[in-house]
Amino acid sequence: FIPLFSAALAEKIGFKLMLLVAYSLMIIGYISLYFVDPGDLTALVVSFLFVGIGAGLFKPIISASIAHVTPEEKRNLAYSIYYWMINLGAVLAPFVIFFVFPDVALYYYVFLFSTGLIVVNIFILLTIFRNPIEPQPELAVTSAMMRIVPALRDKSFVILLVIYAGFWFMFAYNHTFLPNYLIDFGRMPLWFTAPLLAIINPGTIVILGPYLGKKVEKYKSLNVMMFGMVIFIIGFGMNGMSSTQFLFVAGIIIFSIGQFIVHPGFISYVSKIAPKDKVSIYLACIFVSTGLGQVLGGVVQGQWYQNLGYEQGRPQVYIALVMAVGLLTLAAFILYNRWQIRETLVKDPKADVDTGIWTKPITLIVVLLFIPITVMFSYTLPIMELVEPPDEPDDIPDWSEYVIETEVLPTEAGYSNENTAFDLPLEVLNANVRSITITLTWTDEPAQGPRYTNEPDEFSLDVSAPNASTVQPPMSPSGRVSVTITYDPPANDPYYNGTGDLDVTIVCGVCGNQVPFFNFGGLREIEDPGNAWTLEASYEYYVKPTD
Repeated sequence: FIPLFSAALAEKIGFKLMLLVAYSLMIIGYISLYFVDPGDLTALVVSFLFVGIGAGLFKPIISASIAHVTPEEKRNLAYSIYYWMINLGAVLAPFVIFFVFPDVALYYYVFLFSTGLIVVNIFILLTIFRNPIEPQPELAVTSAMMRIVPALRDKSFVILLVIYAGFWFMFAYNHTFLPNYLIDFGRMPLWFTAPLLAIINPGTIVILGPYLGKKVEKYKSLNVMMFGMVIFIIGFGMNGMSSTQFLFVAGIIIFSIGQFIVHPGFISYVSKIAPKDKVSIYLACIFVSTGLGQVLGGVVQGQWYQNLGYEQGRPQVYIALVMAVGLLTLAAFILYNRWQIRETLVKDPKADVDTGIWTKPITLIVVLLFIPITVMFSYTLPIMELVEPPDEPDDIPDWSEYVIETEVLPTEAGYSNENTAFDLPLEVLNANVRSITITLTWTDEPAQGPRYTNEPDEFSLDVSAPNASTVQPPMSPSGRVSVTITYDPPANDPYYNGTGDLDVTIVCGVCGNQVPFFNFGGLREIEDPGNAWTLEASYEYYVKPTD
């Protein structure tokens, strides 16, 4: 509901100031994420809340600005361009991160990179952006908030939002369950990874968006949405029920086309039916529909995927049920369209209303018939096997019979230049590893006399241990960074399985310079190019005593 408050307050303080508040919150969030300790869950959640609240304040202002500055007959195209730009960012971001931060040890800098992009947005905001409508500073905050109420009392609009939540219920599949489906059931070769999968959806929109946006510009927004729903459902079924890799990918491309037609069409439609003095509020309500659909979709689809797909080997039935929700949503749009036509004719019997295919009774009948047909067809498809079924070991060791021993690896020492990463491969030879500890230490050089102060050098570690998640603590200026990876069989599998290659990356960040207390007598900073370090590693493992 944050977008609702954002849109209401923006009418009082102005769109420009609201965007500045949103950007400021996002900057605080991203900078906080850079400094958060990976183990500090509270700080992590609070940091993401700043980013989320900032994004919630930001999004409705942009869509409302487009409505205020674009003629009604150009809205379809305008919102298509808007949605195309969103997906352009979704495509470019992974590539930029890959080339600018090629080493996983540098991923923390992505948060600073994001902060830099928001600073650019603030510059554009302050130099180019103009308020599309004049602020109303005399409007009381309570009065501004009360402007939300008429939108929520608009019966036809609320019904429309509930219907539209069905589209986002389906779309929850794209980001959450599609990658699981890809991996769990081996739908594509091993080289076809989840990151590559994630690019297909926005990539399709970026490539085909300009053409599609121009094509749908002249049609009625509600008709465009229903047509897009048909394409989205077809692509969804092709992706989820097909048995070939080609159709799996083709399905993603097709439902991406449908998505691009549906969502900009819906925003355009809402901007046209909203009262002119409440366009911002009505457009903000779209995010309530989006959130409702995504949350319900995540929860319900999670149960369906777990029970039907993962446990019974029938992911096609899960897909069919989600398609059924999509078909019900399409049927609801058809009924809503017919209702709006009747309402228009009551007010003006001579009004020029739509008489096309979406107004025909046979269209609704066909859509509803496809619901049982789709579900029944899914049960005729063969059961699918998981690529890697869960291990079920027969012989679980009794660890109470084992003793703990410690193996200390040879100490490593070296020198790293500022802003570099040094890979140091180690090896864990013993079986039944209980824990691995890596400690990096370094010592800053003393200040160059009483007139200087030495700023600290920052180091971090990036540790990838066998059968464990990569651990990457934040940069530390303290002179010591330690990482401990503990293997816990009761929480994972019955074995302590940390044997194998241990990849350690020593990351040298900013090396602090020698800075003069006072710049008298021409004193200059003395640059610090790097620092020496020492790395110690050891691991504990279980051994069964011999009699």
